[in-house]
Amino acid sequence: MRQFIALTKIELEFARLIGYAPGHRQRGALMGTAGSVGVAVVALLAGVVIGWLLARSRGRPELSERLERAERAVKEESARAQSAAAAAQANARRDVAALQAEMASRIERLNAEHRAESEKLARHLTEAYDELDKMRVRADAAKGRNPPDTGQGFPPTMPLGDL
Repeated sequence: MRQFIALTKIELEFARLIGYAPGHRQRGALMGTAGSVGVAVVALLAGVVIGWLLARSRGRPELSERLERAERAVKEESARAQSAAAAAQANARRDVAALQAEMASRIERLNAEHRAESEKLARHLTEAYDELDKMRVRADAAKGRNPPDTGQGFPPTMPLGDL
């Protein structure tokens, strides 16, 4: 019986440490449940941490392989995009150069046409003024008048813009 009492004293001391008071079975039962829940939570957290560490160490090669594949894919896509952009830029430069050459030839052709039309109009106006001067001289001669001399050597019908 002495062992039973000693055991009982140890149990009482342990019960006192965990918050169990003799005669208050419900309080002790609740504290035992709270302690058990606390231990279970701590064990669960420890399990989660250990599982995470194991998964991390096992998943690291797969993750690094996926990362390398994704990096290669991004680099390949970037290279394709850069080559497409360079090709588009080369095409655009070629098209701009062709348009500039075409515009230069068009401008030169239009300038030549304008020059030819201006010269043709100038010849036509000169012929018309010469004809008008001849007709005026004949009309003045028929009336018996001499044409007035301007003193500058120009015919009287010369336009002012040509002076």
